[in-house]
Amino acid sequence: MYVHQVTWNPDRRERSPVRVNPVLRHDRERALSLDGTWLFRLDPDERGRAQGWFKRPGALRDRIEVPGCWQGQGFGGDGADTPWDFRLPARVFLATYQGTAWYGSTFDVPEQWKGSRIWLNFGGVHPAAEVWLNGTRLGAHSGPFVPFAFAVTKHVRSGARNFLAVRVHEQNRWMGFAYDWAGHWSGLYRSVELTATGRSWIERLWIHPDVDGERLRCRVEIGGAGRRALFLFVAAGPLDGAPVAETTRRLTGPGPHRFSLPMPEPRLWSPDAPHLYRVDAAISDGREVEDACSERVGFVKLAAEGKHFLINGDPYYMRGSGDFLAHPETGSPDTDRDRWRRKLATLREYGYNYVRCQSYVPAPEYFDAADEVGLLVQSEMGMLGAWAGMDPWHGYAWPTPKPAFRDALKWQWNRTVMRDVNHPSAAIYCMSNELGQGTSFPDTAWQCSRDTKAIKPSACVIWTDGGFNPSLPGDFVNAEANVDDKTTLPVIQHEFRWWSSYPDVRTKRKYRGAVRPYAIETAEEAARLHGIHHLLPEMAEVSHRLQYVEARGKMEACRRDHPRLAGICHFNAMDIGYSPQGVLDEFYERKLVSGETWRRTNGDTVIMMDRGFDDRVLAAREVLRCGLSVSDFSHPPLASPKLEWRILAGKKQFASGLARYRHRPFCTCRAATIRVELPAVAEPVALTLRAALRDGRRVFHNEWSFWLFPKAEGALSGTSAAVYGSPRHSWLKSVRSIPRIPARRTGEGPLPRVVLAERLDVRLVDHCRGGGRVILAAPEHVLRPFPGKLGQDAAYFFLPPANYPPLEDGHSGTIIRDHPVLGGLPHDGFADLQFFRLIRSAPPVDLECLGLGKSEPVIRALSTYFVGLPLAYLVEAAVGDGGVILCALDLDQKLPEARYLLAAMVRHAASDALRPAAGLSDQALVRLVAAGEVA
Repeated sequence: MYVHQVTWNPDRRERSPVRVNPVLRHDRERALSLDGTWLFRLDPDERGRAQGWFKRPGALRDRIEVPGCWQGQGFGGDGADTPWDFRLPARVFLATYQGTAWYGSTFDVPEQWKGSRIWLNFGGVHPAAEVWLNGTRLGAHSGPFVPFAFAVTKHVRSGARNFLAVRVHEQNRWMGFAYDWAGHWSGLYRSVELTATGRSWIERLWIHPDVDGERLRCRVEIGGAGRRALFLFVAAGPLDGAPVAETTRRLTGPGPHRFSLPMPEPRLWSPDAPHLYRVDAAISDGREVEDACSERVGFVKLAAEGKHFLINGDPYYMRGSGDFLAHPETGSPDTDRDRWRRKLATLREYGYNYVRCQSYVPAPEYFDAADEVGLLVQSEMGMLGAWAGMDPWHGYAWPTPKPAFRDALKWQWNRTVMRDVNHPSAAIYCMSNELGQGTSFPDTAWQCSRDTKAIKPSACVIWTDGGFNPSLPGDFVNAEANVDDKTTLPVIQHEFRWWSSYPDVRTKRKYRGAVRPYAIETAEEAARLHGIHHLLPEMAEVSHRLQYVEARGKMEACRRDHPRLAGICHFNAMDIGYSPQGVLDEFYERKLVSGETWRRTNGDTVIMMDRGFDDRVLAAREVLRCGLSVSDFSHPPLASPKLEWRILAGKKQFASGLARYRHRPFCTCRAATIRVELPAVAEPVALTLRAALRDGRRVFHNEWSFWLFPKAEGALSGTSAAVYGSPRHSWLKSVRSIPRIPARRTGEGPLPRVVLAERLDVRLVDHCRGGGRVILAAPEHVLRPFPGKLGQDAAYFFLPPANYPPLEDGHSGTIIRDHPVLGGLPHDGFADLQFFRLIRSAPPVDLECLGLGKSEPVIRALSTYFVGLPLAYLVEAAVGDGGVILCALDLDQKLPEARYLLAAMVRHAASDALRPAAGLSDQALVRLVAAGEVA
């Protein structure tokens, strides 16, 4: 933990916020980019000031690229950093260093700028900076979200080289909030520019598209005008066309000037159609243009009406993703617009229409791409303390909003809203994360809300994401879905739900930028320690498949069970460092399923089924009863859809139906009830229920898996097997179809070839050595139990949420091998929901404690990748001429899948096919026998 320094003081010489690296440039703007290779030097001993490095280019001996961060370019050491939330040391960037460093650049001022006013503009610095030009200190800056400038007309040299020096240091790092989520980075992370204006300049151009009034409401602030007469020319039109409105206005003096441009029947900006307009502005003294700029805007109106979140008057189901600033290419906020266009277009392809930037504000280049692809962005600046003040999990991250911090936070809040005012995507502002029921600073919350709407009237503001208090400002509520009945505002489900898979070693080759594949390296280290490194590609694959099963099931259930919910913020669309919780990897590329498939769950219109995870296994001749619901937020909504469904076994269809129902758009409504008697089967069969919703040419699909098992009530009858002793703790208590034999001392009569037991004794060991077989319900002494995290049930089936500590706790999937012990039980190499009831409450076996760590179990359980323990649910091992089948599954015989699997195990044990490759050592047998004696 670092010390939060309260040393903020705004520099009066600073101009902020300013436009740097804009997506559009007016053809009369004058700008010189200083991006590229700069001089550089780390200063861990803080010698630079005293030794005058700001005067001596030769003192800066290294070379670095701007924009970027120095840790991502290899400056520092090979030590570890500590990513927040996980508290696990990692070498995140190419190098690790937290301290002071110096940047230097030499440049010439263009000859044609002679007589102009010249400005030095910085797009962004983190944590803080001091700036010198030609040996003169220009000023200092804190506030990493805010681009700033200094007037340098008096300090630049015409016709000679100029030396710019920037000291980047640790002061006020806390103002970056989640900028340091993955680790501590520093540097000039956005562009640096030199610009020139006349005696007057455009200080700020705010454009407020008025959807209802069909006009652009403009506010322009002119600097340096004095009492001179100036003329302002403004023209506006679509990006791909000629101006459709323009005006010339005579300005009398500096200050804000307000006016409107009529824009009849403007094309509206929305996630479905992100239309943008260009606005060009220039000021002149009647002879020469003194300054000019170009902006992009979009006509968009956000509102709440009843339980709906409206965009331009239409209800939208808000489908969000969290974003934690995991930029593996750069380490710091990425300013590559082309890369963001590709990434954010992928989010749209996967159905997302907004992004919550968790406790930070993305760079303007991010907003530029979001404007183009139609993605709303929630900026979160932590004005009310971000994660602090809640509990030990959160209080370590940032300072509480005590008076010493308040002015700095509020200054950065207002200037960041100003910075992004013209972006249609910059539409939602949040003051904190998970403050629960309230804050100690309600007046500050209301002030932030009022100030934000004064700067950007179209913005939505909420006081926290992950909390509800009707007395605090909020245009909507982002909280748990069950709050929906307690408020008249629209509710978006908060942070749903961090299902974290294994990191994928197959993507390691992609990490060629600033960030190391530190999660993959952690997994590799743990797997090597336990001898399972060779399984990592397969472990990633099955973990991703389980992640999809869990994510789609819970996302659809949340939408189905809360019919008036305004949306779900999925955490996350993309993987983030130590928590691979996305349907996309860290590079926003496909992990498992396509965008088309994920939109079945995360689209405008979704078909949902009402059977849960524990309700997917059926017995022959059972009646399948199933309800289908529809949530329709298409634009326009469906008119008179019909719902078709089919049940298939492989390619064979054995039931179908067609439902016409009373369709209700913009909510969840019941559409069909299925009632089908299932056929008799001799072996288990995987079934698929497919549904299609058709309305003219529009078609929406979804499908769900079921498994049909034979009734097999007496599957064990007639087998040469018996239950040994009187089971008290295991599923063996439910076995009724084979005889029970008393547990006796060794040598007291023969045993059947197959014995089912919940403890191993000497007699059973001798039985195995003589060729007998024991199916052993795994005793607790060899199990690896752990509690569910964050209230999670089914802790042994589903993925750990967010990989929070303790890092040893959690299940990450299964690998199932084809093996005769399973009979004909259908599987795709991992435990899908046909195993849910067998695993949900059953901890796995720790193979290492039995000396089986390097064996290949039939059903391998994956521990978290942080520890990589060899675990199993089903494993067989040799003992003499016989063997033991060790089973940690809950084979409760009330369940058809459990009856079938146990019968298959008994048949296999009774056959000559049981020939385990690995054997139980004498030491392991002693452990098992001792466990039985204690029990």
